[in-house]
Amino acid sequence: MGSLIQSAIANPQSAILYAPSPRIILTPWERQSGVEVFPIPCSHPGEEVECRFGRRPLVSLLHDKHPNLVLIEAEPDSALAIQVSTAARRLRAPVVVFAWDGASRPGAFARWRRRRVLKRLVGALAGSEATRSRLLAERSDLPVAVVPQLGVAVPTQPEHLPHEGLAVGHVGRLVAHKGVDTLLQALALNRAAAWHLTVVGDGPARERLERLATDLRLAARIRWRGALPPEELAAVWPALDVLVLAPEGVTTRSEQSGQVLAEAMAYEVAVVVSETGVLPEIVDTAGVVIPPADATELAAVLRRLSDPAIRLPLVQAARARALRQFSDEAVAERMLAFLRNVSAEPSAVSGQPSGLTAADG
Repeated sequence: MGSLIQSAIANPQSAILYAPSPRIILTPWERQSGVEVFPIPCSHPGEEVECRFGRRPLVSLLHDKHPNLVLIEAEPDSALAIQVSTAARRLRAPVVVFAWDGASRPGAFARWRRRRVLKRLVGALAGSEATRSRLLAERSDLPVAVVPQLGVAVPTQPEHLPHEGLAVGHVGRLVAHKGVDTLLQALALNRAAAWHLTVVGDGPARERLERLATDLRLAARIRWRGALPPEELAAVWPALDVLVLAPEGVTTRSEQSGQVLAEAMAYEVAVVVSETGVLPEIVDTAGVVIPPADATELAAVLRRLSDPAIRLPLVQAARARALRQFSDEAVAERMLAFLRNVSAEPSAVSGQPSGLTAADG
């Protein structure tokens, strides 16, 4: 909820209740930068479709705070969206959802929940243009803005550590479809070139990928860092020249977020992505987009990017795009402007001095 906190700082007179997606968040009550966080127990924690808040604490919080607007980070056909939108409707509080994929799940009950929630909305935030298009196909008069779920911190002056050869990185969960296999095969094709690879992340495919690296005789040039907390990731970027995120196979909900990609761009790391999910939309012309599962094409791209003169205009464009589109400040401004526009009254977001309220499950 970093962007929401930025919105609160920018406009401390706002009053919004924020219901996040069903991630397991353990937190006490706290107030930070004008934001109050109220932990609410939930059933089915971690289940994206069926997670819901405890009814009594949710209703009590809504009645106590009387939010000017309720923002729900959940798909419209989720139990959380129907529960919170119903409670907000009884208080005549306008409701906005943040949707990632916008596609309806199978089943009559999911379709019913989706229709009910979409009918109640005054607006929606979409994680991608594809999500926006799907939402508008279901309700053409719904105001929808494409805004990242989170912004990224943009360093004042990125610094890169000196190293020999091309420093390649991959950051993400190590599962079958993430394309690390393709990256390893591409690097094997570039065996004669000077490069080394840093892999940040963990997952069920790690052991298999390490065996593949050994079979390809690449193991000595690869550093497996394991999973790192977000605050430690900033120390990784100065050691990289190129970040490769090349997942294989497109599914309805594949690659919904480009948070890591945007952060790398902010640190002047050249980015190479496959044509999957929201990734090409995030990169636009400030990176290289390749077909999924194409090791030969990826190897050729990495050979080109080994030349610093070729990387320079790319990383400059990437940083400029990150500042303009994905920084905390830029995302907060766009989000707050949209919430103001869709509120029932012109002063609905900025009219009452009660702080911004967050409900965490």
